[in-house]
Amino acid sequence: MLGEIIAILAVLTFVVSSVLFRKTEHEASPTFINFFRTAVGTLTFILLAIFLNRFNLIFQIPWELWLILILSFVFGQVMGDTAYFSAQKELGTTIALAISMTFPLFTFILSLIFLDRAFKLNLLLSMLLIGVGITIIGKSKANAENTKEMENNPKPNTSKIRFSEILSRNIVKSIIYCFTAAFGWAVGAVMIEFATIKIDQIIQAQELSSIIGNVIRFPFALLILGSMVGRENYLKKDQDSNAKQKKSIKTLGLLLGASIIGTSLGSYLYTESVHVAGADVVALIASAAPLFALPLTYLINKETISKYGFIGVMLTIFGVLLILI
Repeated sequence: MLGEIIAILAVLTFVVSSVLFRKTEHEASPTFINFFRTAVGTLTFILLAIFLNRFNLIFQIPWELWLILILSFVFGQVMGDTAYFSAQKELGTTIALAISMTFPLFTFILSLIFLDRAFKLNLLLSMLLIGVGITIIGKSKANAENTKEMENNPKPNTSKIRFSEILSRNIVKSIIYCFTAAFGWAVGAVMIEFATIKIDQIIQAQELSSIIGNVIRFPFALLILGSMVGRENYLKKDQDSNAKQKKSIKTLGLLLGASIIGTSLGSYLYTESVHVAGADVVALIASAAPLFALPLTYLINKETISKYGFIGVMLTIFGVLLILI
């Protein structure tokens, strides 16, 4: 039961931080958001390990586990979270979460391929429900944005058709980002579960394995994301004057608050929940994240979702639940 409670808290921290990060997108790119939160997380876990006088434990971990922990973060945070924040910018928090939280499906497929898990017939029905749900979400989002654009900028029919085609391509791109996030999270979750179990056996301190694991994982992700931000700024500096502008105090405050909630606290809770309850249980609870997001996105960001979009979200959630039951 403890693992399930920790998993619920982990999901809540991720949803709350995602909603807050959404408010910074006018000044901060998805890559910068991920870099900032990773920097806060790196500082948090290093200071925590030093405060507990357990920093030396990281040197007891063999290089094979270091490699697994680093790869788990490359897949989970560098690849997965960056793709998710890119999708959220276009689709909004609730819809981006609904599609990205299909990562249990990828976890099950990976288990079929690499772990010889038995095939279940409900996998086909699950994929069908998820496919229908995401199709409905994409069409409802395209229709809503197209209607809004036509109200603001009436144009001839040919322009409407052209705009609709461009918009659809943008939405398809964002949905691909969601699936990229789902795949990255699935791979990362499996690696984290394996690594933390091994760390337990080495340091004989179960309550510290999540902290030690994050001390190893975060700095390497920070280096990768830092290079991505540097490249992004270099490419934009001659094209976009906004890239040279400093972030406002409000934006930096939101970034810091969201990072503490979703990364410093959230990453610890997530790693601990996977460790205590297992990746499958955490995936089951995380699939309900869009339902947590619905009221928060409306209260904080005034985001709404059409009835067809809501139906798509529910079908996607049911599809994910089906593969986990």
